[in-house]
Amino acid sequence: MASELAPLVLGLGGVTCGGKTTVANYLKGQLPKDSLAVIHQDDYYWPEDSSHWKNDGTDNWDELAAFDMDKLIKDVKEKISQKFHYIIIEGIMLYEDLRLEELIDRKYFFILPYEECKSRRVLRAYEPPEPYPEYFDVMYWPVYQQQLELFTHRADIKLVDSTNIIEAIQDAILADIQ
Repeated sequence: MASELAPLVLGLGGVTCGGKTTVANYLKGQLPKDSLAVIHQDDYYWPEDSSHWKNDGTDNWDELAAFDMDKLIKDVKEKISQKFHYIIIEGIMLYEDLRLEELIDRKYFFILPYEECKSRRVLRAYEPPEPYPEYFDVMYWPVYQQQLELFTHRADIKLVDSTNIIEAIQDAILADIQ
C-alpha cells in the first residue's frame, strides 16, 4: 500500500491489446475512488493535424514520438502532488521515456505472442484507422520486439502473460499492490 506521504504509482505497459486498460478499469472499481487517479497514455497522442505527423503512410502511432510525453509527465507529476493513494498509468510506451519511468513505483509489462496479438488487434476499430493492411507487421510488431529486448530481463519490471485469464491477471495485480 502507498504511504501517507506519497502515492503508489503503477505502470501497466507493454503489448497492444494485452489487457492494460481492462486491468486499469478493474483496479479503478476495486480501489477507493477518492484515492485513485487513472491516466491513459492513449489520451496523449498528438492530434492528427499536428506537425508531428507526416500523413504520408509512414507515421507510426505505436512509437514514443506519437505521444505528447511532456504533457503526460506534467499531468502525472500533478497527480502525484495531490492526495491520491494510487495513480495508475497505462499505455504501450511507459518505460521508454526515463522521465516517466522514474515516476513509476510498480512496473508491469504485458506480453503476448505474435498470433494472439495480431488476432486481437484486427478486432479493434482504431480512429484514425491503420493506414494500410501491413501496418501491424511493418510498424507495430518491430517496435514491440524492441520493447521485449529492453524490458523482459529487468528485475524491476514484472511480466504479465496476457494469454492468461484476465480475471487472474486482475486479481494478481490487485493483491500485489495491497
